Order: sequence, then structure tokens, then C-alpha cells
Amino acid sequence: MSRAALPWEAVVVGGGPAGLAAGLQLSRAGLRTVLLERGALGGQARRLSVIENAPGWPGGVSGPRLMSAYVRQARAWGLKTVRGELAGLAPGVRAQRLTLTDGRRLSALSVVLATGARFKPLKAPGAERLWGRGVQHAAFDAAGAWRGRAVAVIGGGEAAVHQAAHLARSARVVTLVARGPLKAHRLLLARLAARPNVAVRRGRVLRVEGRGRVTGLVLSGGERLKASAVFVLIGARASAWARFASRPGVFVAGDARGGLERQVAVAAGDGMAAAMRAMRWLRERP
Repeated sequence: MSRAALPWEAVVVGGGPAGLAAGLQLSRAGLRTVLLERGALGGQARRLSVIENAPGWPGGVSGPRLMSAYVRQARAWGLKTVRGELAGLAPGVRAQRLTLTDGRRLSALSVVLATGARFKPLKAPGAERLWGRGVQHAAFDAAGAWRGRAVAVIGGGEAAVHQAAHLARSARVVTLVARGPLKAHRLLLARLAARPNVAVRRGRVLRVEGRGRVTGLVLSGGERLKASAVFVLIGARASAWARFASRPGVFVAGDARGGLERQVAVAAGDGMAAAMRAMRWLRERP
């Protein structure tokens, strides 16, 4: 059998920090590795305007710059990349069989699933109907689009607080709606408090209003808020692909596992660890 006909020794699914770190480690170890990514390499981290807690960058670094460095380093060690989206993963006699949404197929002795987390949807009337028409998850790479307008952020964790403070740089007013106390570290809370155009409301969203686009919200207690956009950050859940983690030769990394702190450095470290587990499994497989 020719080398070209052999299965990949490793396929990494997902091109965010975890996937790129896993691909780097596997390629550096000399394994025939390909990374599958449906969009732009770098994942959600590529959209961040600044990452302040990336080790080695005392003044912070933009998401695009950091992720570009990840990509360059991984490719320098020979990592191949393929554009596509995973649709199916089935065990084979010799290797895992991966099916892409366009019908292409890959086979691999080992698979690292670094498919990221999925944001939880807002379960309120109007939210699903207005999805993409003012209701969305992230705005880090397009905050300027809301300059001079009123927007709302739903959630009380670090992601929600961070996004509210970021949007406040351009939006006229930002209303942060949280069910309970804000759960963010002191620096983020201080930055939020320093933004005079941010208002915090306690309660839950009863309804998202608007016909063709979002025009506002109704909160518990009957309060009505005008808003041109609603950013939903009420938590994330593990990737549906994480259920394959119990299969021999399949490893899950980064936010896809769920339960991890959603930070670039944490995801990258977990991707590196998953790659090392895959390498050990390949050495010891019968």
C-alpha cells in the first residue's frame, strides 16, 4: 500500500487554540497529521481585539496576531490543513472514518476533537425568530457596528461582563441583564463600573421584541428596554462530538470537553495534553 493511501496518523477537528496546539504537537512528533476546520483558523479567539492573559505577551496581544502565530508555528512543523466540516465519525477495522458535510471522507488512526463549545440559546419568545436579526452571541470583532445605539447583553459571567464593557466603547448605552450577582473577576468588574453608559439589571428576559429586527426586551417585572441588538452569553455547553471521547483512539480537547475555564491558554494547554495522549495511544496500540 502506498504512503498516500495510508490513513492519517492523526486528524485534528477544529482550528481554535486547542486544535492548533494539538496539531502543532502531533506534527512536531513526526506524525502524519491534518487539521480540519470549517471556517477561519484561530476559532473564536481570532475575533478578540485583545488577549491580556496570554503568557509571554506582557502588553497583551490581539486575537488575530496570536492565532496567526499559532498557525505559522504549526505549519512550520508540517501540519496540513483542510477546509471542511465534520458530519460523521465511525469506527473502522483499522482506523476511524470521518465523513465531511460535502461528502468527502478521511480516515485516521487517532482523532482529536477540538470542536469548541456551543453557546446556550436564550429561551424566551422572540429570541429564536429574531436570531441573526439583532439576536446573536458575539460582537468582539464588530462592536463598532453598534456605535451610538442601545444594546443589551444577557448573562452574568466573565464573557458577558467582558462583552458589555467592550461594547460600551462605542454603543450609546449597554444594559447588562443578569439573573443574579455578576460572576467576574475584579479587574473586569472594575472596568465595567468605570463605564458610565453601562446599566445592570437583575432579572430574566420574558420576551424579545421586534418584527424584522430586534427593537427591545421585556424583563421580569414588566420593565421594557429599547435595544437594537441582544447579545446572549448565558453559558456554554460541551460539543456534541464530546460523546465520542470514550472510543479508543478518540480524544477531546479544549472547550469541547466542557467544564474548563474558557481561556485561550487553558484551551491550548488542553490541546497539547490531548495530543500527547493520542501519541501515547498510537505507540501502545496493538
